[in-house]
Amino acid sequence: MTYFKLIAGINCGIDKSVCQNGYPDNCFSCLAKKFSDAGFLIDIINVTEQHSEQKRKELLYLHIWKKYNDMVTIRHVLILTKGGIPALNMNIGDLPINAALISGFIQANISFSSQELTILDKFKLEKKLYEFDYKNFNVILYDGKLCRICLILDKKASKSLKELLIDFAGFFEDNYEDELKKVEELCDEDILEPAKKLIEQSFEINMNYPLILSSLIPPNIIENLSLVQKAIFECAKDLLKEDDYFFITYLMVKTSKLLGVVSDEEILWNIRQLMKNNIILSQDLEFQKEESETMVQEKQEMEDIFQKIKEKRDFEDIIFETHDMSIEDANIKISSLMKKAEITERNAAYQEALDEYQMALNYAREFNMKKRIDEISSKISEITKLNKEVELKFAMKQATKYELKKDYVVALKYLFQIKDIFIEENDDGKHDKQLQKIDHRIEKVQKHFKKNHDNI
Repeated sequence: MTYFKLIAGINCGIDKSVCQNGYPDNCFSCLAKKFSDAGFLIDIINVTEQHSEQKRKELLYLHIWKKYNDMVTIRHVLILTKGGIPALNMNIGDLPINAALISGFIQANISFSSQELTILDKFKLEKKLYEFDYKNFNVILYDGKLCRICLILDKKASKSLKELLIDFAGFFEDNYEDELKKVEELCDEDILEPAKKLIEQSFEINMNYPLILSSLIPPNIIENLSLVQKAIFECAKDLLKEDDYFFITYLMVKTSKLLGVVSDEEILWNIRQLMKNNIILSQDLEFQKEESETMVQEKQEMEDIFQKIKEKRDFEDIIFETHDMSIEDANIKISSLMKKAEITERNAAYQEALDEYQMALNYAREFNMKKRIDEISSKISEITKLNKEVELKFAMKQATKYELKKDYVVALKYLFQIKDIFIEENDDGKHDKQLQKIDHRIEKVQKHFKKNHDNI
């Protein structure tokens, strides 16, 4: 027989003001009877009255939030045979684990703890769950019929995580009994390699992996996303402009900042829905979160180094070229570069224009042409300012356009872009009033978003 753990919401169909079954004292037994009459063999653990649809949603959000917080504490999963042989050794983060060493430690702790159990205790599920410290980590272990399943955690395990471990252990032993016997016989960890997918699914560890957006999303799917999901989708697209993948924590922070009035719990629940619908995909990468975050930092450092090398090579090329160059030839070269920069500037190719002006400035500096240096520096300052003005005007226009269309998610994206530009150029406080106005406008649009969201 197969057993399932259900989290069920039920409308009993009776107005509590006229309930003849004894509301609220007899709700537990009444619901138990309804399940029994429907043919369910069920142990009702907890009965909670829901006063509204919103309250029901909030409890769903909280359930996923707790599950996520349980998941992020898991650093390592270790499954041992009853004889203490490592059967599965799964690293979740960057924690190096010596399976043989910790196996001996675990076996010793269980042997010592088991001496204190009575015969009756050995039949109780909670008595088969052990908890102890290992170095700087907390360890919980379920001692099953066929194996011992161990979670190594950052902090003390919650009640819900302990329950999840017990549920997982029963399902695992029912489905991998033959494989566990083979591991005991052959001492080969590869036999249980496929079980890692089950661990990922059971503890939802994939939420801790690098994430990407699916490239195969039909337009009608995007159109039918909820308001919060659309905001998450837009924020995910922005994160992918910065790197090849993103993490759920960064996506939550970015979305929370954008919307302002939506709880982190609700945002996380909606991210999970997008993952379940394969709109957001977890990356099947060899490295995990901590390793990949380190790689992101290293990648940025390498890009900075390459940029410095390029600038150095450009400057060295100028030095080499100017070795036999007269000041008249240098002036001709500078004039040529500036003319090219002015043409690209008129065509609104501002970055190319800046590159040409920068090259001209390097020549002027090499020949110590103070007048030319001042002239070109002024041009660079003007074009940088012009570029920001164009960017600001475009963002303002788009923010107004989408606000009028009541597409508040996109409107908020542009409003935050406007705010970032003002902050960047506010060294002397000249944009303080504009920043106050934009903050007020952001707050206003966020309230409109919340009103629309609550009415759905």
